[in-house]
Amino acid sequence: MNRERSHGSIQTSRAIIVMTLLFIVGFASGYYTDTLFSSQTVVWKEDVAWRTESISISGSTTVLPIANACAIAFMNKYPGTSITVTGGGSGRGYSEVIDGVVDIGMASRPPKQKEINDAKEKGVALWLYPIALDAVCVVVHPSVNKTLKLTLQEVGKIFAGIYTRWSDVDPSLPDEPIYVVVREPGSGTRGTFEEYVMEPYGYDVTDAAHVRPSNPAVRTTIETTPYSIGYVGLGFVTSKMVVVALAEEEGEPYIYPSIENIASFKYPISRYLYLVTSTRPESGSLADRFIDFILSPEGQEIVEEQGFLKLPRYPAGV
Repeated sequence: MNRERSHGSIQTSRAIIVMTLLFIVGFASGYYTDTLFSSQTVVWKEDVAWRTESISISGSTTVLPIANACAIAFMNKYPGTSITVTGGGSGRGYSEVIDGVVDIGMASRPPKQKEINDAKEKGVALWLYPIALDAVCVVVHPSVNKTLKLTLQEVGKIFAGIYTRWSDVDPSLPDEPIYVVVREPGSGTRGTFEEYVMEPYGYDVTDAAHVRPSNPAVRTTIETTPYSIGYVGLGFVTSKMVVVALAEEEGEPYIYPSIENIASFKYPISRYLYLVTSTRPESGSLADRFIDFILSPEGQEIVEEQGFLKLPRYPAGV
């Protein structure tokens, strides 16, 4: 089953990602996408005001490496600009954009209904800018198995505490307790994982799960803890962990998060990564130019350098 999940009102990749097209749509769900995909570098008017401006960015630790690397490249290219980037999770990104604490938020999921409601109460219209493709990868310590394959429901049962030993999952696996690692509430990675793996089956994360505050923290725990299982964004996968092949249900093919499988949304937990603003940035402002930079060929190369997938482009007219 090829499920091109687009999370709420975000259109599927073939619908929203078109070369040289500015696509702006207001959705009944209460937020907007504003996406510029161009085969050419963005050409800006020659002015000077933005060259001394500063902006602040906070939110998803998944998006953090992309935003930080792009900020450094941008400031090196345009000395005098100042861009501050901090993590804290997608929930922080949305809340600080809504409250006007930062200029741009980072998110690895669309806004929750509560965040949409909070924004409406404060007169804020959330704008989402897809900047990259990613996957939530289920990973285990090599002590579990070198080529593990699981259905989404089997993964859900592990994280719900229905399976407590690896031998419960499959008798061929070690008869050892499962060490479950999850992200903190509010994390976009956790939210995406639960949307795909837990909620369809009515599962809740077990109270025995070990909570970690970021993708790097989960990565370190999985690398160093025998019989552990967790999930990280694609850019945080290392050779010291085993990536689990996932099937949407019994009898479906087991899919690894390869570039092709993520770009086609064949991998069951594929997603977009976003920047978020409280309004469309003023044309020519630093925020406007920085978002354009990430979406430019130069910015998309940085996306790939950070271990994520650049946005696909289709020939004009597709």
